[in-house]
Amino acid sequence: MASAQSIKKVDILINGRSYTINCPESEEPALQRAASYINQFMQDVRRQAPQLPQEELLVLCALTLFEKSENLQRYQENESQAQDLVGKMLEDVTRFA
Repeated sequence: MASAQSIKKVDILINGRSYTINCPESEEPALQRAASYINQFMQDVRRQAPQLPQEELLVLCALTLFEKSENLQRYQENESQAQDLVGKMLEDVTRFA
């Protein structure tokens, strides 16, 4: 766990609202990247559905980001399975060559 001296208050801006987040100093660049990504993502969704109330916008963004995360995880699992299959095929080719 990080010590109290290494925790830093960081201001981030998401959808026009400022938030102060406590985070370890070493994680500030990742926090800023995440905030920038989420801010841009929310602005893109807002342009597509300007009538959505703030709460519904947040829910829609959270669900969409979760879906993207799941798709990425499935892709990585499929990629790993494909690599395993290619490795086995290469072993078979080498064994029978």
